[in-house]
Amino acid sequence: MQETEMNGIWRKVIDRLSGEISEVSLKTWILPMKPVYADEKTFVLSVPDSFSYSNAIQWKNLIRNTFTVVCSRDYEIDIGVSGSQEIVDALRRQNTPLSPTQVEDHPRVSSQMNPQYTFDSFVVGSGNRFAHAACVAVAEKLGGRNYNPLFLYGGSGLGKTHLMHSIGNYVTQRHPEKKVVYVQCEQFVNEFISAIKEIAYDEFREKYRSADLLLIDDIQFIEGKEQMQIEFFHTFNALHESGKHIVMTCDKPPQSLASLEERLRTRFSSGLIVDIQPPDYETRVAILKRRAQLNNVNVPEDVLDYISANIATNIRELDGAFNTVLAYSLLAGSIDLEVATAALKDIIQPKPARQITAQIIMDVVSRYYNVTVNEILSNRRSQDITVPRQIAMYLCRFVLNMTFPKIGEEFGGKDHTTVIHACNKVSADLNSPNSSLSKDIEELKKRLII
Repeated sequence: MQETEMNGIWRKVIDRLSGEISEVSLKTWILPMKPVYADEKTFVLSVPDSFSYSNAIQWKNLIRNTFTVVCSRDYEIDIGVSGSQEIVDALRRQNTPLSPTQVEDHPRVSSQMNPQYTFDSFVVGSGNRFAHAACVAVAEKLGGRNYNPLFLYGGSGLGKTHLMHSIGNYVTQRHPEKKVVYVQCEQFVNEFISAIKEIAYDEFREKYRSADLLLIDDIQFIEGKEQMQIEFFHTFNALHESGKHIVMTCDKPPQSLASLEERLRTRFSSGLIVDIQPPDYETRVAILKRRAQLNNVNVPEDVLDYISANIATNIRELDGAFNTVLAYSLLAGSIDLEVATAALKDIIQPKPARQITAQIIMDVVSRYYNVTVNEILSNRRSQDITVPRQIAMYLCRFVLNMTFPKIGEEFGGKDHTTVIHACNKVSADLNSPNSSLSKDIEELKKRLII
């Protein structure tokens, strides 16, 4: 493809993206990308450095989908760092055009993997510890019968693809003679359809059945595709019987793939099945600290806490929030909690104020003093029950501005004079110079607001 045509397509893609993502994200991550090569099936973009790459790769699916809309055809999008071997090869192809067939005859299989996704860059926590250990075992003992196939499942953005790429990168670096094939299931299906149209079964089967390690992402896309399942069944058997390793990721366990052939389901279940859980708070903080270290930036603890406490769904969203804060910090000239709050105002919505009721006050007070709500509502007069009951009545009066009779009604039908006595008793204790009750009241008020 000529440079002018290639640049024209990229400009249209950018124009389309400008209406879908924020201006900051567009300027920070998309505009630095430059088209370096394109043919009928592939579009290669370069980014200036590894930091830009680690963020740009997260936009790959959106970019690919936008190309489909703009060009009314599917493109495989490759992104590489300027000066890397992948980009050098792309520039060489651009200057000395090769036919699409020639390009496919000499695939750079490992270029499909993200070089940033390694075991060293993966943060291990309670939700992914077993999955990480299993992936390391597969990478170190490739070809063994153990953990073959390895089936990783879990929600979106929990690190399945990171672990899969880590296996591929580990094997490629230590065993360059091994053929590693990584493919997204959607691409696998599209290649199979193309092979049918072009009567190119042999090339398709040779690509996948000659692999020493097949990494296939999002295998759930094979559901409901009968011919594709037959083809993958034979590919799976060919690899497994010859001692080659297969690693798959999915959004659910094999048993939940309802429209999958039973013979495939049993094969998927014949090795090791591992689920990945969402990261806990400590793991999320550790992930952000690792991201800060890799990007050589100093991020205050309160900023890390703010992001980690509010972004708990998955790692991809956590990374996205962190990258947004970094982008804003470049414009603001510093990173602090105020910048982070402004950067994420559309992502982290302020929590609505809780509607405090007498029942909530009783719940909070009972937990604070380690008694039950039923004990507060009872007629027991022991001090360990009387004090929490009086404090709860006091808070209902002065936080909720409830009338004495209404408070008595809420507290099991107590007489209003009992409520008056309780409120007066707490007020007197608060005014006592040696009383520590004020600290308890303040702490209780904080807990009511949270």
